[in-house]
Amino acid sequence: MDFHNGDYTEDIKTHSSLGDEDIIPLPYLFRSLEEMPKIEQYALKLTKGKVLDIGCGSGSHSLHLQDSGLDVTGLDKSKGAIEVSKQRGLQSVVNSSILDFSGIQFDTLL
Repeated sequence: MDFHNGDYTEDIKTHSSLGDEDIIPLPYLFRSLEEMPKIEQYALKLTKGKVLDIGCGSGSHSLHLQDSGLDVTGLDKSKGAIEVSKQRGLQSVVNSSILDFSGIQFDTLL
């Protein structure tokens, strides 16, 4: 939310049971298609039909797919991520854990 509102003060630090701490620069979460790695661009080209973007974050992937004319739903358990993706223009969002989400079928899970 802070980055989206122009208040970029620090990056995200992640911790994993696999070991090392990792740092994700916040601008990376708001990247355009052209800024995405080739593997992500390829994955987006393979999407079809009704799409569920699991862990949509700020909505970068979902927004590209929506702009391409696909029926996409962004899913994230973070209320802040869902709010940012809505403010950025994502039309269909769900604030839920994937484990608690059911009842709708999709053609592509991203």
